Amino acid sequence: MSKKDLEISWFGIDGFLVALYFVMVAIIFYAITSQNDFIVGKVIPYGLMITVTLIFLNYLSIVFKFSKSNGKNDNNDQKLG
Repeated sequence: MSKKDLEISWFGIDGFLVALYFVMVAIIFYAITSQNDFIVGKVIPYGLMITVTLIFLNYLSIVFKFSKSNGKNDNNDQKLG
């Protein structure tokens, strides 16, 4: 692994997660201080469920793409050997 592989990309999923954290904290703070039950009871849980599901699906697609590319390389190595 090179040092570039270990760096955080602020324009990809990492930056999205950092921004999402601060947005969620602000929304939760507002909802609690204004005693808004709809935001606390509906918007926050469903919003987090949708976000976590999308991030998980993105992760699965990355893993499957990686496994497909490694599978092709393993087959080529076996045919050459």
